[in-house]
Parts: sequence; structure tokens; C-alpha cells
Amino acid sequence: MTDVIIIGGGLNGLVAANVLAKKQFSVLVLEREDQVGGAAVTGTSALGVKLPTLSHALGPVSADVCRTLKLDRAGIEFMMPDPVLTTFGTKGEVITFHRDHILSAASIARVSSADAAKWQSFGVTLQRLAHVLKELNRHQPPSVDSPASADLWRLLKVGRHARALGSRELARLGRYVPICVADLVSEWFESDLVQAAVAARAIFGHHMGPWSAGTGALLLQRLAEDPMPVGGGATIEGGPGAFSAALASMATQSNVTIRTGVKVARVLTHAGAAAGVVLESGEEIQAHVVVGAIDPKQLLLSLVDPTDLPPTFRQRVQQIRARGVTAKINLTLNGVPAFTALHGDDLPLRGRMLIAPSIDYLERAHDATKYGGMAASPWVELSCPGISDDTLVAQGHHPLSMYVHGVANNSGITREEVLKRALAVIAPHAPALESQIVEREVLTPADLEARWGYSGGHFFHGEGALDQWWVSRPLLGWADRYASPIEGLFLASAGTHPGGGLTGQSGLNAARVISGVLGRRRR
Repeated sequence: MTDVIIIGGGLNGLVAANVLAKKQFSVLVLEREDQVGGAAVTGTSALGVKLPTLSHALGPVSADVCRTLKLDRAGIEFMMPDPVLTTFGTKGEVITFHRDHILSAASIARVSSADAAKWQSFGVTLQRLAHVLKELNRHQPPSVDSPASADLWRLLKVGRHARALGSRELARLGRYVPICVADLVSEWFESDLVQAAVAARAIFGHHMGPWSAGTGALLLQRLAEDPMPVGGGATIEGGPGAFSAALASMATQSNVTIRTGVKVARVLTHAGAAAGVVLESGEEIQAHVVVGAIDPKQLLLSLVDPTDLPPTFRQRVQQIRARGVTAKINLTLNGVPAFTALHGDDLPLRGRMLIAPSIDYLERAHDATKYGGMAASPWVELSCPGISDDTLVAQGHHPLSMYVHGVANNSGITREEVLKRALAVIAPHAPALESQIVEREVLTPADLEARWGYSGGHFFHGEGALDQWWVSRPLLGWADRYASPIEGLFLASAGTHPGGGLTGQSGLNAARVISGVLGRRRR
């Protein structure tokens, strides 16, 4: 019998496996796909081009995870592109955001000198505010009903960080958390292009628009993960899948067993406690603890016998909002794409590109998804990873990774139509792009749900709204222990605190809790 079975070999599952293995627990990871990584996978096209299948960037990976797993000693080096983002306006305007605030301000000045003057102050101010959330993210949430002394001590430390802001900035933090991101950015900037570039970061992947309440908190949460206001786009040579492969290699060196291409049919229980899993093949595997590093709704509604959960708990799980609105398009091009407004300059192609010219444009895309459809003009984020990483290129063919926002799950829109509308948005900026396409793959939210098991096709296993955040992620009363009503069944995916992108922090936090539980059992 193994100590721990981890269902799901995504980033959080691999982080949890490494942490638990270092504590000398025996660990078995079960992954339904043929390769580990979850959203952090790199596929290979028929022509040999390597494409980031789902995510074209890492979270970035949390500094806490890097320290705990000693990733620097493992020889893992992250690629930090610069520029990080180039955004295109409707009249030929271009803004290129750099890691250096001064360089970003110089680019912004071509559109608005007033906004350029405020850019550095904006970045510094929001980073200070987001640092409070970063401290919350590093630890399990406190118990709502009976906080332990450790909970109170951690909250005291967070309180000290908040108090250090000063009364003016603390008041600003309290105001920014519940407001909409459209109001937040309008306090700082006048340019539509700058406002939309920052606001898009907050609502990425969520069924929310820039005028949705609480999206100010989403922006701060993003900045807690990555201090770049428009996102840094960190990755690794070989794409995100190379990082997953490195984590898997570290895990196997620590005696973790990883099995791919196996699907769990259900969680075994005995006397109200998790006892292992049953695979679709009928094989039974026993364990002291089972960890679901997958979408919580998928775990608790599909893999657990309904009679093992209290009816009220199961009903609350069903009410977790996870409505996917983002499609992923992977293209192979016969060369480097050319953007008219860049006048042949390939430097901006090292980062991501954004076509979201205004707050109203973002909101109209969200409006379409409210009624189960697709935006006539979705907002699009693109990445040409082969520009910085030639290991992805094959025989002169380049990968192009694209997120298309404004596509409701089960909208009935065909993959061909999703691609057509996305290319129509890009055409004014890169008119030759469509003629360069030699391979294509379109993944709708429905595909994400069917193939990867993301409920509702939601990238982050549940929306990050305030009522599904911190002590309420995934459910109020259960966030602190990363647990479920079934003893020995734990959760460790992005659907738990702190959620977000590919940071690995949820897996680390959960592993720390599970390690404590198993350690007490040993004694």
C-alpha cells in the first residue's frame, strides 16, 4: 500500500508529489493523458513544430515553490521575455511594455504623455498592495469556525504587512478589492489602450468583464503572482511542457511512481475514509491518502460516490461557478508573422501580443458570453515562442499560440468559426497571417471540459471572484484543510487557494497540510 495517490499529473500534482516524496512518503501519481503537465504541456505537430498546447506561459512559478524544491540546484532556468507585451490600437497605435518601467513609459508616451508619467508610480503602488495578497497566498487559509494559533499567527504577519502600507494605501487596498477593474485603471490612465492592456490581465480566463465587481481584486491577485502589471509571460526552453517534464524527473528521482494514460474511475472509501482508487481498467490501488490535483467539481461529483458526501456539501460543490470563456488556438506558420505597425521590428515578438483596444471592446466580448454565444470580435492574446526559443521551430516553420476570449462553453460555435473570427480580428494588424498557416488546432471550452476534465471548460478550475477566493476556495469552511468530508481525501488543484495560473502554490500549500496529517499518523 502506498502512502499517497495523487490524481492528476498537472503542475500542482507534480509539486505536491515532490514535496511529499522529500518527506519520505511513498507517492503514486496517476495521469489520464499520455504525458504529465496538465495545462503546462508542449505538443509536437505533424511537421515537428513544438507548440504549447494550452498555456503558452507559466504562472510564473511561485518563489516559494522554487525555494522549497530548490529548482535552481536542479538546473532549471526560466526565460523572462522582454518586451513582455505589445498591444495594438485601432488606428495604428502600438504600445510595447517592458520589464523596465522607464522603457514602458517611453512607449506609452507615444499615445499619452500623461499616462507615461504615471506608469512607474502605478506599478510600484499596485505591487505594494499586492504584496499583502502574496502573503495570504503563501499559506493555507485560516479556519473560519475554529482558527488555530498558527492561523492567528499567520494572519498577524499579514496584518503587519498591511499596516506597513500606511493608512492611505491601506484604504486604497480596501477600496480596490471590491471595485471593477475598469474603474481602477481609469483612476490612473486616460488612454483606452493602456487601460485595456491592464484590465485584460485581470479578467483573463474568467466569465467576467472589466465592469464586473471584484475584478480589482483579480488584478491584485495577478500582481501577487507576477509584479508586471500586464503579465511577464515567463516560460522555459522547450515550452511549459519542459518544466513539467523536469518536475516529473525530479519526482521519479525521489522514488515517486508516475503512471500516464490511466484514468481513475472512482475513489475507494472504507468506513467513511478514502482507501484508494479504482481505475477504468478495474484495477484497485490502495492508499492511506488520496489527493485530487484536478478540478474539484470533477473530483467530488464524478469520482466520489454521492452517498459518501453529505447532500448539502454535494449541492454546494455543484454551485461552484466554472464557466469557460476562452478558446486556445495553435497554429504552425511557414515563417515569422509580420505585424504592419511594427515596421519589420521582430523584437516585440519575443513577448506576447494583445488585440484589445479598449475597455468597451473587452466588455462587449464578455456581453456575448453572458447569453451563451461568442463575441463577433473577441479579444486575442498571441505568442510566437519560436522567436526566443528555436528548439520549438522545425524546418523554418514557427509556432503561434493564441488565446481567444469571448467564447462561451457549449455556445454551439464551430471550431472553424472560432478560428475565422479570431483571424478577422488579427487581419488588420497582420494581413498576411492567414496565408502563412500550414497547420491548425482549435480547442474550445467544450474541448477543455471533455479532454482535460475542466468543469465548464474553465482554465482555472473555478472563477476567482471574491466569493470563490481565499477562505471560500473551493468552499467556505473547507479551504483551510485542503480537505473534504471524506477523511483522507484532499484537494490540491488550482480550484483551491490561491488558485490562479501555473504557479504551483496550491500544490505546495496542500502538500504541507497533507504532510502534517500523515506525519501525525506515523507517530
